[in-house]
Amino acid sequence: MLKAIIIDDEQSCVETLQLMLTKKFTAQVEIVATTSTPSEGIALINEHEPDILFLDVEMPEMTGIELLQSLPHIHFNVIFTTAHQHYALQAIKLNALDYLTKPISLDELTVAVNKCISKQKKEDNLLINNFLHQLKSNAVKKIAIPTGTTTQFVPVNEIVRVESASNYSIIYFINRPKQTVTKTLKDLEEQLTPHNFLRVHHSHLVNLDHVIGFKNQDSGYVIVHGNEVIEISRRKKQEVMERLNAI
Repeated sequence: MLKAIIIDDEQSCVETLQLMLTKKFTAQVEIVATTSTPSEGIALINEHEPDILFLDVEMPEMTGIELLQSLPHIHFNVIFTTAHQHYALQAIKLNALDYLTKPISLDELTVAVNKCISKQKKEDNLLINNFLHQLKSNAVKKIAIPTGTTTQFVPVNEIVRVESASNYSIIYFINRPKQTVTKTLKDLEEQLTPHNFLRVHHSHLVNLDHVIGFKNQDSGYVIVHGNEVIEISRRKKQEVMERLNAI
C-alpha cells in the first residue's frame, strides 16, 4: 500500500481529497498525514517518508515549489493541486508532472494516482528534481542600470522595452517610471538578448514576454504591455515574426 501525505492550506480541499482517495483507492493508498502548514508538512515528509505527496501550489507561508526546493532529496511522487494559473504551471505541463486543478475531478485524480501505483519502487524522482533545477536556473535575473552617479540592479522581467536616445537609452518598466540610462541600445541589447529580448527596430528593443499583440500594417508593429505600439523595421520583420510565432 502506498503512503500519502496531503499539504493544502484550505481544510475543505484536504477533506475533499481525503474523501475521494478513501472512496476510490481504499486498498491501494493510505493517507498517513495531512496538514495546512508547509513547515509542518516538511516535518511530516521526513517522519513518514511518503510514496505520494499531494501538494498545493499557492500557500501563504511558502509555495509548494519552495517547499520542494527546501528538501535535500525527493524520493516520492508529487501531485500538485491548485486553483490558480500560477507561473509554474506551464513548466509543470512541459515537464509532464502530475497536477490537478481545483475543484479536483475524480477521473483526473484516478489517472494521476494510477501513475504512482504503476511505479511503486521508491527512487529519486528525476522528473521533479529536473523541474526544480530548471526553476532554479530560470530564477529572476537582474542587470546593472547606471543612472548618473548611482547604479540600480533591476529584475529583467520588469523591463518592457528599451528605446534608443543617441548615446543614451530610455528603459520602460511595468510598474515604475521610465529611466534614461548612460548606456547605448547596443550595450543593453548584449545584456538583455539572453533574457528573451529582441531588437525589432534600430531604435527599439522589446521584451518578448511582454508582447501582447501584433498589428499587421506597413512593415508591422508589436503591441507591448501598456498597449504601446512599436514599429518593426522591414529587415527585422521575418525574425520578429518567427519569434512571435514561437511564443
